Amino acid sequence: MYGGLTEFIGGIQAGYNFQAGHLLFGVEGDFGGATFAHPTLPTPTLGSVSQNWIGTIAGRVGLVEDRWLVYGKFGGGWVQSNASLNFPGVTWQGSNTSSGWLAGVGIEYGFKSHWTIKLEYDQIFLGNWTSTTVPPIQLNRDVQMVKFGANYKFQSGLPDTIAPTKTGHSAKPEHSAHPSENEDLAKQSQNPIADLVSVPFQSNTNFNAGPFNRTQEVLNIQPVVPLRLNADWNLISRTIMPVISQPSPFFNSNTNGIGDITQEFFVSPTHPGPLIWGVGPVFTIPSATDPILGQGKVLLGPTAVALVTPGHWVIGVLANNQWSVGGNPLRPSVNQFLVQPFINYNMAHGWYLTSSPIMTANWLAAPGQQWTVPIGGGFGRLFKLGDQPVSASIQGFYNVVRPDGAPTWQLRAFLSLLFPEK
Repeated sequence: MYGGLTEFIGGIQAGYNFQAGHLLFGVEGDFGGATFAHPTLPTPTLGSVSQNWIGTIAGRVGLVEDRWLVYGKFGGGWVQSNASLNFPGVTWQGSNTSSGWLAGVGIEYGFKSHWTIKLEYDQIFLGNWTSTTVPPIQLNRDVQMVKFGANYKFQSGLPDTIAPTKTGHSAKPEHSAHPSENEDLAKQSQNPIADLVSVPFQSNTNFNAGPFNRTQEVLNIQPVVPLRLNADWNLISRTIMPVISQPSPFFNSNTNGIGDITQEFFVSPTHPGPLIWGVGPVFTIPSATDPILGQGKVLLGPTAVALVTPGHWVIGVLANNQWSVGGNPLRPSVNQFLVQPFINYNMAHGWYLTSSPIMTANWLAAPGQQWTVPIGGGFGRLFKLGDQPVSASIQGFYNVVRPDGAPTWQLRAFLSLLFPEK
């Protein structure tokens, strides 16, 4: 194999662990969709192998110290691969599902009693795939993966001995039907940098997009994970993975897939004053499964958020700017700005009014084509599905300023799973 490409893989995992003293034994499996291909010849257009999905199952053994776990794992992996060769005298395509051995190492940290994050390196040894051409070509299918993940444990781990005292920013309300506690949880769910694990799903339906006035759909999956740096500072991780149905600019059709993934980190004080704030970096990786779904560039820049919570209100603003610092040299450079003011008014029985328009600017576009400015709002409610706290809302927006061909109307449906400390 000649080199390789680094691309995106995402999926789910489940497992079971048993701890004896400082030793941990467990078994886990995962399944993910892959979006990468690596060349088998110096020019990728002449030959490549692509992975479509990857599944693994492995046993692991580790050493536990306080909230940290260092582990190794060994097991098996299954990969569905496609391969193609196309050069003078040789044309061949193949597809199969193959298995091989898996080995990996990782480190895991329990940042709350029921939550951990982990960083892991795995390699699946699949062996070569020999084409049925003359002459035969050896195609390398081995896969190396660096994984970052978050896990929810159904049984609590160590007690939260370093948890902060309850404040307006980091309070962890217990499950209760008391109106004030419900409002505290609602305010936390509306605070982008609250000390609260949440998994929001934000569906943005954009109407009258492109030359054929089609509908664009963007579902943002954006888990928020707070990490304790020390008694005074938190680090909040916010990931945005878009699943997109994008109208074609040339044909009356849509392309579906995953877009470019954005990662934000905010450093925020655990004991803020009346003004709650956070600052940090934001970057975007070119993970789109089709060129039309992404910009093909690595983006980097600063991000910041500030808010206040007087009375029943949550009022604030989130902003960032990103510049292209790498990626496909054939794609246009990027210099883009995003600002999202948000205002929420919380009422009785979990209901709230909300407005959070997302305004963007493409600084490299022609004059008059740079800004998209929506206005609008809606309502929502905090409630429970069984024992699971959920916040859901719906908003409508009209783009009063927009580039040519941009959508005129947007409908946003929002659902967030909330995981307060028990």
